[in-house]
Amino acid sequence: MFRIVHTADLHLDPDYAYLAYNKLEERRLDFLNAFDQIIDFCSEEKPDALLISGDFYDKILPRNDPRVHIIEKFKELNLKSRNTKVLVISGNHDTPKSRDEAKTPVDTLRALDNITVFDDKTQFRKVVLEKDEKRLGIYGKSFYGLKGNLNPVENLPECTEDFGIVMIHGSVKEMNPIYSDYAQYAPFSINDCIDKDFDYFALGHYHKFQSMAKKDTIFCYPGSTERYTFTEEQYEKGFVWFDLDNDLSTDNLNFQKLDVRRMQTKEIGFNPQVEDINTFVLDNLIDKDPDVLLRIILKGDVLFDVYRKYKINELQRELEKSFFALRIENELNVKDVDTDYDFSSLSILTPIQEFENFVWDKIKLFKEEHNEEYVKLYEDLLKCGIEELKSLGVEQ
Repeated sequence: MFRIVHTADLHLDPDYAYLAYNKLEERRLDFLNAFDQIIDFCSEEKPDALLISGDFYDKILPRNDPRVHIIEKFKELNLKSRNTKVLVISGNHDTPKSRDEAKTPVDTLRALDNITVFDDKTQFRKVVLEKDEKRLGIYGKSFYGLKGNLNPVENLPECTEDFGIVMIHGSVKEMNPIYSDYAQYAPFSINDCIDKDFDYFALGHYHKFQSMAKKDTIFCYPGSTERYTFTEEQYEKGFVWFDLDNDLSTDNLNFQKLDVRRMQTKEIGFNPQVEDINTFVLDNLIDKDPDVLLRIILKGDVLFDVYRKYKINELQRELEKSFFALRIENELNVKDVDTDYDFSSLSILTPIQEFENFVWDKIKLFKEEHNEEYVKLYEDLLKCGIEELKSLGVEQ
């Protein structure tokens, strides 16, 4: 009957502080590539609706380059499949959390043909599609950034069409019940929804694909479209598509996998017999892959005299020759402090000095890459950050 494509949590134009500028740009393209795959699928299959259930962007002020790319791809979809309606809600990442920022970046998509943005954050709005003498009502409400822990479906109306879909960016308690209501974004229960005569809840927020059915109503998170953090390295990434008719069930949901970058975590266990941290790490990383985003976790015990010779920057540069990029997390337990060591050479920095050193290292890196835009940005950050720290009474 109605062919539906459902995606969420694309997190376009993300920032990763541990990535160098050139690698950050490549990583941002990974997210755009996932978006392109979804649009290409829709251009080919020509569904009746493409539902985007929040966190389309990773932040409320995405850069112009990805915005232009997105607009061009939506125009391409409209040219190839004019019957495909695109419906969008904002999520907690791309919704302002103050009254000074009234609009979300997804609001700009309303200027495009065949795109509807449910920008109301307190009331449900709907679009009705008609096909083969049947009516499908698609109801949507964006994330309420000012009061993110309120129940988003408390004012959900009953469905008055032959078929009904609800778009919500929030936390279904029964599908991830480990957090309290207050700690969750827009928490609600399946019991709040099952007697409203809807067929499908197109959800966003949880990054793992999962679905649940209760009383002929399906609740589905398609998951994020790229691996957003290392906690997701084992998750398959994709989107959901299905044909909405009277026989819809979770078995009829199709999970369409996307081609995304692999992430991998490698734990390296140390012992007091290790004589050189850098050499030990390099010797324990046998499988090299220039396409993998690698996280290394250093665990175990090392002697203090070994640890003080640890050169993390040299290790980072050496490993980046064999992997796309990497993150090193240090959980080492330093043992057996040499009491003859001259601690007078060690200096203890204040929080402001630590902040200055961190920002200056970034500025130096961007100067080497001739990235004047980021140099200026971090110089401004340095000035404003020091002023803010001083205003908070932080020790100088």
